[in-house]
Amino acid sequence: MTNLKDEPSDIAENLIQENGIDSAILVAADGVMKAQKDNDNYALSVWREVKTILRNKKNAPGIQAV
Repeated sequence: MTNLKDEPSDIAENLIQENGIDSAILVAADGVMKAQKDNDNYALSVWREVKTILRNKKNAPGIQAV
């Protein structure tokens, strides 16, 4: 899923729309684990940032999980 055009904030938004916030966090965690297994440092960096964005959105005051 990752390539040089990937923008973590766009990935996070798409995951939320497709899966809801809680499942999106799980998808991102799976992405992190796969990137680690594949020794893909670029993908690992992207997925970690996606995971951080999702967690921040979930914990933001006044934001309801979808």
